[in-house]
Amino acid sequence: MKNNYIEWVKDNWQKSAILVLVYVLITVVPLYSKLNLIDFMLLLAFPLYLVHEIEEYILPGGFSEFFNENLLKVNINNKILPIDREVIFWINLIYIWLTIPVFSGLGFINIKFAAWIPYFFIFQGLSHLGMGIVGKKILNAGIRSSFILHIPYSIIMINLLIANGVFTNPYINIYMVIGFLFNGSLPLFAKFIVMPRYHKLLNEEKNKKI
Repeated sequence: MKNNYIEWVKDNWQKSAILVLVYVLITVVPLYSKLNLIDFMLLLAFPLYLVHEIEEYILPGGFSEFFNENLLKVNINNKILPIDREVIFWINLIYIWLTIPVFSGLGFINIKFAAWIPYFFIFQGLSHLGMGIVGKKILNAGIRSSFILHIPYSIIMINLLIANGVFTNPYINIYMVIGFLFNGSLPLFAKFIVMPRYHKLLNEEKNKKI
């Protein structure tokens, strides 16, 4: 039963993001007049990223197909893919569904805990642009929400952080470095974990046929 539930979650977490987004917005929006703007913005970080995930995997979707075929040059009709549902699930669970809410919450205790998030959003948007250039598909799934929502949100958030004395230079500070490293760890994860796993699965499949 437990394994069946986990498998169901791996297949359907993207769809549940729509329901979670609606619930979070209904809960958060009424707090606008009761919170300082910077605290309200902290609460928006997670739902804004849910919009990004919905664009990547549902409306219009196709990010994993784009990554596999345009960037990794792997036919998406293959039985085994580098970026499969397992990889997509765990990356999004750890990076977004756990990390963003936890550090946004810690921001209410000390805003410095969450000061890296807007920089992560900016670098994520730039990475979509870079992937679009390399993969010859600028309008890849995820780039619209990055530039329409995430980057404007991040600019506002960075100005609020400056106004609250968290840092003075928006271009050079430790939080920018953290945001860059957090985003930069994704390609490292792909190179040292995802791709070796992919080749291992390919070898196992090949051995089955022998």
